[in-house]
Amino acid sequence: MCAKQCPVKAINPANIKSADSKKCISCMRCVTQCPHHARKVNGALVSAASLAIKKACSVRKECEIFI
Repeated sequence: MCAKQCPVKAINPANIKSADSKKCISCMRCVTQCPHHARKVNGALVSAASLAIKKACSVRKECEIFI
């Protein structure tokens, strides 16, 4: 299931615990869709990413135009 759900086919169906890091886009679909919880996300990395996003989004930003 995990390998089938991967949009970039980064997971080898014969070994679902490893993924091709060059193909993986970190969409986390494999983690959310796996019924056996064979793939997991490191909790410390999730916490670090959460803090970085919270910090980046805590201050209102003005609109910008990029030409």
